[in-house]
Amino acid sequence: MKKQRDLFTMRELPDTERPYERCIQYGAAALTDAQLLAVLLKTGTKEESALHLAQRVLMAKEDREPGIGTLLSMKYPDYLKIHGIGPVKAVTLLCVVELAKRLSLCQKRSQIVFTDSQSVAEYYMEFMRQYDREHFWLLLLDSKNALLKELELSVGTISAALASPREVMIEALRYEAVHFILLHNHPSGNPSPSDADIKVTRKLQQAGELLDIQLLDHIIIGEQQYVSMRANQIL
Repeated sequence: MKKQRDLFTMRELPDTERPYERCIQYGAAALTDAQLLAVLLKTGTKEESALHLAQRVLMAKEDREPGIGTLLSMKYPDYLKIHGIGPVKAVTLLCVVELAKRLSLCQKRSQIVFTDSQSVAEYYMEFMRQYDREHFWLLLLDSKNALLKELELSVGTISAALASPREVMIEALRYEAVHFILLHNHPSGNPSPSDADIKVTRKLQQAGELLDIQLLDHIIIGEQQYVSMRANQIL
């Protein structure tokens, strides 16, 4: 006698519960987190539907509350540990999360005015604190401190991978920046500036002064904390 299945296939679900049909009828906003994820996964396993696989993905991190926020901390190896998630699905999910981050930043960017170090740190902290290597960013601002352009200068250690002052100034002149801010993260979680951080900062400050482009601050992001070199009178 065959063992009765506990799980439904996608076709066996009512139309109102099938992600594709529900999206067409009510719009994507009507889908649950698991249903949205099921659309991206497309297929499940032999034992379960894409919807059930999606629900397992949302519960994959034992140290986090189950839900869509789980995806923010998931790395490629984490996905491969989940039965039913192979390289293609893992890459798809990683790219979707990155796309969501960029869309969020793009939507806010046109309205950004950095009034102080805290406003900069709060804006960039959530995604920068998750980097496992140092990422160094250049923020170019107009006379009212509105963001003109953000550029990732390097990935790696600040002393070894940072673009030269000449390259930074070329970008500042290209976008007609009046002010600029330097920003990078410390994967250790401790935002205290190193000697290399301070040396590079002062070098770029001097380069900016020669062209009348003011360095407003260099902010280092740690784990839910940050250090402003301006506030700490390093600049």
